[in-house]
Amino acid sequence: MEKIRTSLIGVTVAAIVALAAFPTISAALQTASRPASCLRNQLGVRANGINGAAGTIHGAWVFTNVSTTACDLDGYPDIQLYGRAGRPIPTTVKRNLPPAPSHVKLLPGGSATFYSSYNDVPSGSAACPTSAVIQITPPNASASLFIPAQLQACRGVVHVSAVRAGVHPA
Repeated sequence: MEKIRTSLIGVTVAAIVALAAFPTISAALQTASRPASCLRNQLGVRANGINGAAGTIHGAWVFTNVSTTACDLDGYPDIQLYGRAGRPIPTTVKRNLPPAPSHVKLLPGGSATFYSSYNDVPSGSAACPTSAVIQITPPNASASLFIPAQLQACRGVVHVSAVRAGVHPA
């Protein structure tokens, strides 16, 4: 009887240790199978069309993996507008356009699109500032890409979507 009790205690302790280690092992396996977030030097970015009516301008922007290694994009990009003299234009980014965030794995040469929207109708007599360059920071990245682009976002508010796989027009 004592032998059975000792065996049961040993099995119970082993099960507890195994279950306690499972989340750590599971997380390590998921991390090992998933590429790292895309870095600035792995990506190119370009405009893929702008259209609008009634004072709202919509744009599509495409990230392309220019590296030889797969990487991940997951979430919303950030944008900062710059004027012709290189000075920042006050910019407020609102992360509220569809689609919602989802994991996008970019294989070498693969692309992902995000959308932007802004109002170009001034309030009062002052014209809205026009950007010459925009700074785009990919989701979960610490470094940005800069591209020439003329956006006339009144009050500096730019709405953005999360990235989605593939190349899509505005």
